[in-house]
Amino acid sequence: MPDRKIFFLLGFIIFLSMTGYGIVLPTLPFVAERLQLTSFQMGTLITGWAVAQLIAAPFWGRIADTWGRKPVLLFGLFGFSVAFFLLIFAQSYWQLLIARIIGATLASGTLPSVIAFVSDMTDKRYRNVAIAKMGALSGLGFLCGPAVGGLFAPFGVNVPFIVAGTLALMTLPLALRFLYEPEQKTSFIQEKHSLFRSMSMILKKGYWQLFMITFGVSMAGSSFFGLLGYFMIDRFQASPILVSLAFSTQAGISVIVQFFLLEKLYELFAESSIAKAGLLFTTLGFSLIAFSPHASLTIIGCLFTGFGQACVNPTVLSLLSKREKYGQGLTVGMHQAMNSLGRIIGPLIGGAIFSLLISGPFLTSACIALSLFFMLVISEKKAVESISGEKGGQSV
Repeated sequence: MPDRKIFFLLGFIIFLSMTGYGIVLPTLPFVAERLQLTSFQMGTLITGWAVAQLIAAPFWGRIADTWGRKPVLLFGLFGFSVAFFLLIFAQSYWQLLIARIIGATLASGTLPSVIAFVSDMTDKRYRNVAIAKMGALSGLGFLCGPAVGGLFAPFGVNVPFIVAGTLALMTLPLALRFLYEPEQKTSFIQEKHSLFRSMSMILKKGYWQLFMITFGVSMAGSSFFGLLGYFMIDRFQASPILVSLAFSTQAGISVIVQFFLLEKLYELFAESSIAKAGLLFTTLGFSLIAFSPHASLTIIGCLFTGFGQACVNPTVLSLLSKREKYGQGLTVGMHQAMNSLGRIIGPLIGGAIFSLLISGPFLTSACIALSLFFMLVISEKKAVESISGEKGGQSV
């Protein structure tokens, strides 16, 4: 495991950053109402952030490989703060959208640099556990954000933005004082590849399957988050408390699994087996939601979905970080970009299907997760056959 002090500081940075992000999301609708925005315009505020991350994350990841992890992390934290403070001054839809895009562009280097820090400072044997704990802290921050935002919302619609920006700024002096630049394990390789040539890793053997899982799980999950509340209200006339319970169940079990359970699972099973099991649990969760006759079964479905995604996401990121053919920053940046692409496409497809069949988005998400499971099984089988064929040829 990496230096405990550094590891805890990185975790604290991730937690505070995602808490700030979680604070803002529930507040945006009130800003949209004040500015009399349409539902489409409100949607573009969410997708605008994801589009900016899709474009900027690989760039910042490459900069982290070239100039160092610490400068990009510091700039990313500053960008998070700017993202929130800019929202205070937005007086129109376009100002709000531009503020979101600028903020996302500046802040997109935070996650790639943090995971690159962890990868460089962690032995391969323990990297999956370290990344899982970072994912848990990220999820915990996102889970706490809306609650913190709710505490400050009565003091004014801009106060949560000020709190979020302040949280990001609080981490800057800590990072500046206590973080040191780690030794990069792949610096001798990355110089051979230009940025755009390196981004072709998405098509390379051993990479494309993992990036496809990242994209698919993100697309399925974003459709789930965007439409679960509408589904429960339409089918069960669910109260806001019940809908909140469903979301909290999904997010809560994800945090618990990544914090406490994955470390034991990694000791007992191969990472690919855990990823496959996670995809099956995710399939089961979405299917339970789609066919649930009662709200309680929907919540159980959220439990399975949260468990499955908690097994898949950090495991896939860990597997990608162990490839080490390209820089860690760029690899994580591409992972974040595929995540963002899924968050853009998922709600669009899910919304269109929901208008035809309210359970349709969850059935579609279940089919996506099951397809990814079979893709992983088939690709592993082909890899084993290829290795067996090479050994057979050598023996002859």
